[in-house]
Amino acid sequence: MSYVLFVFLLLSSAYASLEKIHIKNLDLDYVIPHGTGVMEKLSIGVSTFKAGTYPVEIFRRDKTFEITSQFVDFEWLNPLAFVHDLQKANTQKLSLDLDYKTASMTAESLIVTPKTDKEFTLNLVDFKCEGLSVHEDPLDRLKEDCLLSLKARASYLELPFEVMKSVGDELPDEETEAGLEMPASDFLLNVEKGDFYSHVRIKYLIRAYLKLWGHVQYENEGKTLAVRVDSIKFGVLPVTTLVMNTLRREINSPAVKIDPPWIRIDLGAK
Repeated sequence: MSYVLFVFLLLSSAYASLEKIHIKNLDLDYVIPHGTGVMEKLSIGVSTFKAGTYPVEIFRRDKTFEITSQFVDFEWLNPLAFVHDLQKANTQKLSLDLDYKTASMTAESLIVTPKTDKEFTLNLVDFKCEGLSVHEDPLDRLKEDCLLSLKARASYLELPFEVMKSVGDELPDEETEAGLEMPASDFLLNVEKGDFYSHVRIKYLIRAYLKLWGHVQYENEGKTLAVRVDSIKFGVLPVTTLVMNTLRREINSPAVKIDPPWIRIDLGAK
């Protein structure tokens, strides 16, 4: 279940407090509070690099990220706590686009370590939101458009293993394997007018799809991400109650409240 929440958080924060932006092929290595990398193109409003490859640096400040480069310096104001508190991040060939009709992100590799020190790895990532929002604030526009239409895919994932291991421990007559990561493939997330379907293919005792159905919305004037989980299956086995109970037991963050079928995340909580 954690992979769906991770993707929603990632998309909710990817363009927070930024203007119209285009980034092409960013290779970044960030360890809090500083990162260095190179990119082929950056456009913020009307500011555009010439063709070529340019160095870029990122500095974490109190409530911002400061991005410096050869041609453009700017501040990313008030990013969501999830992003601001990242301990590590590494990207390979990451591209971002935010306009008034679409928002998209692609990457050959995306590895992030949140404040929990649990590493998330995604390969061949492709996210895209399309909508008709007219909000001036890019984050409000992104939120509205991604609820209307979101398509996300990744060919390969490695995610913290503890929750799935806890679920497996409670399946009848099964033995789980020790491990800290859960390799997975063929990740898909589709959202249409707030209703979502997601699956990921994993090998856990058997190779099967973990499938989820539900609804996502923003509450508390956009400060809370609310995910309603209607159904979860591992292969043909219904595991909704088992997974939700496990999440309630294993997740001990003040930013996350689980009251089945709802999971509510305070996007601004530290």
